[in-house]
Order: sequence, then structure tokens, then C-alpha cells
Amino acid sequence: MAHVLLLVMTESGKTTLATKLAQRYEAEGFGVLVLDAMRDPRWPGQVFTDRDEFLDVVTRSRRCMVFVDEAGEAVGQYERQMFWLATRGRHAGHSCHFITQRAQQLSPTVRLQASYLGLFNCGASDARLLSDEWNRPELREANTLAKGQYFWTGRFSTLEKRKLWR
Repeated sequence: MAHVLLLVMTESGKTTLATKLAQRYEAEGFGVLVLDAMRDPRWPGQVFTDRDEFLDVVTRSRRCMVFVDEAGEAVGQYERQMFWLATRGRHAGHSCHFITQRAQQLSPTVRLQASYLGLFNCGASDARLLSDEWNRPELREANTLAKGQYFWTGRFSTLEKRKLWR
């Protein structure tokens, strides 16, 4: 399963996109496991605020869509376990979605494991970093995107400019 990096400034639509993806996955029959300290009511599936409990369930589960909201904070505090999720979660059949406000908050180990990128409006330095890591010069324009617009790309696919569905 492919991992996804969703990077977006506050108020740009990251939780809306992530919860819509999670709802779609659940409708398709996938298990959904979410780490969200804010416990947004839009999340389907099992939602955890406790990182230890979340990581315990994830490591014992198979073939789930896993969402880590505020991943920059979670990865920093639980680096070893989150690296496992990023580097070996696929072996358990998981597709992990790391959601963060700043690319620089996430370790390159985690960022570079993603097969797909959803990039909303962000700071110029994050846009440059991701443009370089994804070899996509167009990503440097991410700091000009309007609210709800984002770039979507895969490591080996074309780059698309999309508008968030409501």
C-alpha cells in the first residue's frame, strides 16, 4: 500500500481532505485508524488521542488506512515507532497518511517514504524543499495556492492542481 504526505497550512483544508479520504476508504471496506489529538468528529473508524494505544493497535492490525494528524509533533515524540510506520507499515498492508503543517517538521525518513503528496498553500521554504525532494519544480508555486486548492502528485505520475471537494 502507498503512503501519503498531506502538507498544508492551518485553515487551508488538510483535515477536510483527510477526513473525506478516510470516509471514502471506509466505504470501500478498509479499516481506518486515526491519531488525532483534537478528536475531530468527522473522522470515521477508530480514532485515538493516546499515541501509545494508537501505535499498539496499528502494529497489531493489518491492511488499514492509517492517519497521523499533526504528524510533525507525533513523529518527533515517537520517532522510532513512527519510523516503523513509515518504513515498514506497508509490510503490514497499511497505507499511512502523514498530515502536517510544515514539511520541515517531519524527518526526511518519513517524508521520503510517501508515494503520494497532497500539497496545499505552504511557506516558500517548504515549497522549495518538497519541490527538490519530489523533483517537481511546479511545487515551488504552492505558496500562491488559494484556500482549498492543492497539488496532487505521485512519485511516478503527473502533477495535478486540484480543488478541494466539500
